[in-house]
Amino acid sequence: MDSKEIDRIFYRDGYRIAGQHLEEQVNATNLIAGIESLHRGVDDLLNAFLRRSAIEDKAAECKKGCNWCCHQPVYAVTHEFLQISQYVHKNFTTERRDQCLKKAQEKVPLTHNKTLKEQSHLKAPCPFLEAGSCSIYFVRPMGCRIYLSSSVRACKREYDDPTNDRVFPDLFEFPLRSGRMLNQGFVAYLKQVGIQSSELPIEQGYSSLVTLGQTMEGWIESRST
Repeated sequence: MDSKEIDRIFYRDGYRIAGQHLEEQVNATNLIAGIESLHRGVDDLLNAFLRRSAIEDKAAECKKGCNWCCHQPVYAVTHEFLQISQYVHKNFTTERRDQCLKKAQEKVPLTHNKTLKEQSHLKAPCPFLEAGSCSIYFVRPMGCRIYLSSSVRACKREYDDPTNDRVFPDLFEFPLRSGRMLNQGFVAYLKQVGIQSSELPIEQGYSSLVTLGQTMEGWIESRST
């Protein structure tokens, strides 16, 4: 099976998951359930992949407390920003929420109107990085879930020398491709039912939605039908 066919399979899986939860009724409760189902699916897939990689003597070295990748631009889509916002609102104190928003707003100028290459050269902490760990790990976006490296040393080298295009982390390709296609299929179903998504760096999308007071319910209600 070639890579294009594998991409199509994961794309269809993402589309199918969204449909299973939203076909009967498009509302915030069903959409959150769909996102959680998508994340469980990709987490199960990656756990199986990582077990196989370990057997083949190329295990991932990602672990709690290793956060080199948390200092680079991370892109997410609208439903992920809204899920994060909802999680933060329910689980964080007012002070922690304010801190996250402030850090996001402070990072926005660093990535706004920058090319992808310029952004790739940036090393600045994610607004949700707290004491070396992800404070929104349960609802972290797809881009974070699928970023898996087999070498902490390679990640550190890339962090220390971000403008050197010959230095890059030793990432597993399969998680990157499968996760992207799952997300694209999921977003494609949302578009079919009139829900438009935007893809932005996490600090831009999050700070914008929070500042505007956008909610999952409001986003769905504004859909075109």
